[in-house]
Amino acid sequence: MINYRTYEAEDFLFDESFRQWTTENTPQTARFWDQWLAQNPDRAEVVRQAQELVRALNAHYRDDATDERLAQELEQLVNKAAERRDAEEEETPEIPLNQRSWWRWAVAASVLVLLGFVARFYINRTAKPATYSYEYLTKTVQKSPLEEKVNNGPKAINVLLSDGSVVTLNPKSRLSYPKLFSATTRTVYLSGEAFFDVVKNPAKPFLIYANQTVTKVLGTSFLVRAYVEEKDVTVMVKTGRVSVYSLKDYEKAQQSGLRRVEGVVLTPNQQMTYNLEDNRLVRAVVEKPAALIVNRPSREQEFEDAPVAKVFASLERTYGVKLRFDEDAMAACLVNVSFNEENLMERLEVICQTIGASYEVLDGQIMITSKGCH
Repeated sequence: MINYRTYEAEDFLFDESFRQWTTENTPQTARFWDQWLAQNPDRAEVVRQAQELVRALNAHYRDDATDERLAQELEQLVNKAAERRDAEEEETPEIPLNQRSWWRWAVAASVLVLLGFVARFYINRTAKPATYSYEYLTKTVQKSPLEEKVNNGPKAINVLLSDGSVVTLNPKSRLSYPKLFSATTRTVYLSGEAFFDVVKNPAKPFLIYANQTVTKVLGTSFLVRAYVEEKDVTVMVKTGRVSVYSLKDYEKAQQSGLRRVEGVVLTPNQQMTYNLEDNRLVRAVVEKPAALIVNRPSREQEFEDAPVAKVFASLERTYGVKLRFDEDAMAACLVNVSFNEENLMERLEVICQTIGASYEVLDGQIMITSKGCH
């Protein structure tokens, strides 16, 4: 029976059962090590340090046969130590074995390996939060095992989540998600592009981690684009409301216990762009706003001598975008026009030409200016 009480952090690193428990947490290893920790609570800090070393090693090699790579490096160091020992035996054969310096070389080599692992761990620990890679998020933020769906095909595929939400995963994208959501939140991780149709549940917010952003919703439909090779992350809302945060701000608030996090609230036909280089959230109206409900009767709009305020109100209801204008200045403006398949911007162009107005998209809203009608 191995006496693990005598182990230091570096000793646990070479124990296969311990490494398997740390990286895979199988039922068998979990039972043993959970019981051992319960019986040896004074060794918890040493175990924690050892787990950090194992995770650092695992993160460094990714999926490249961690055990084999570790064994190879150790074997190389042992061979070097043996070569040094043989050389010293030929030079000074009369020195007793327990006094030969090759042992010091073997110990030094092992320490060198461990120092390398520690250095890699601290490099990873400082660098990963800065880049917030997909691997960092799924392995560090998420504590429970995850399912993963990868779309390498030419067409979008649908992924049904345990709460009934549907994710349409576009090509060259991947989604990680728990088989069952926790009791308090619904958290998924995206690399690439996907359209989310989230089942409403105010008691369990839906969180999407994508590159350096976190999107939080209760129930709505929206698109998230976060390809690794692109410098921007984009969130576009179709229905409902979503909140978008930089991951740095969101994680900081979570760790400090703050209830309020600075972010951007998006409503239908608004979008948020997060530039990874500038670390800045920018809200705007989507390039081609679409009707909130495609088959909605009001998509076909016809106005005959209608006050422009009535026309703008109808556009707001159809597209969910706020239109700002001086109602008194435009009180005498009347509109005669019919719309069918035109998008919001096309309709605004026609109306503004009719009444001699202009418009500007600003901070997720549309500002309309006019000298009025006579």
